[in-house]
Amino acid sequence: MKRLPAGPHGLPPELVERNQRERLIAAMAEVCGEHGYGETSVAEVAKRAGVSTASFYRQFKDRRECMLASFEELFGRLLEALEGSCDGEEEPRARARAGAAAAASLLAGDLPTARLLSVEILAVGPEGVCAQHVAVERLAALLRASGARSPSTPDPAWTAIAAMTSLVAQRASEDRVPDSVDLEAIAEVL
Repeated sequence: MKRLPAGPHGLPPELVERNQRERLIAAMAEVCGEHGYGETSVAEVAKRAGVSTASFYRQFKDRRECMLASFEELFGRLLEALEGSCDGEEEPRARARAGAAAAASLLAGDLPTARLLSVEILAVGPEGVCAQHVAVERLAALLRASGARSPSTPDPAWTAIAAMTSLVAQRASEDRVPDSVDLEAIAEVL
């Protein structure tokens, strides 16, 4: 995200705030990718985003809130892209292969996002674990032949997404991302 010009520029305050928020979200992913969530500070995120710490605190209450917002935003972008790639595929394995290929392609170009979505969000604690669980469920819903499933028993779509998430986490911890062959192999369990 490009930084806006310094000083008076006549831009609406809402645009400036939206731009700063997007830069803070990108910075959170970058800094967490380099240092881990536990070692990430508000000051470092603000500096990387090119905003003051006061601007950070106008956007977010604290580092945890920024991390959760970053997860939601980045996951939302991934989900939107995967929905587009799965459209038109009726058979669950075909949907899974299309989604796996799209996820691998998107995450390959953005290791900080892959790491934030799969590893660093868990360092937030129970809220991060819950956010990732909800994300896995939403991705699994893309793969299901029908929306119905027993809430107490993970179905093959949920299992495949959880396995893919685990593989992305493992690879991101190694500073790499899985390729589509890795993810598509997991999709074959459907």
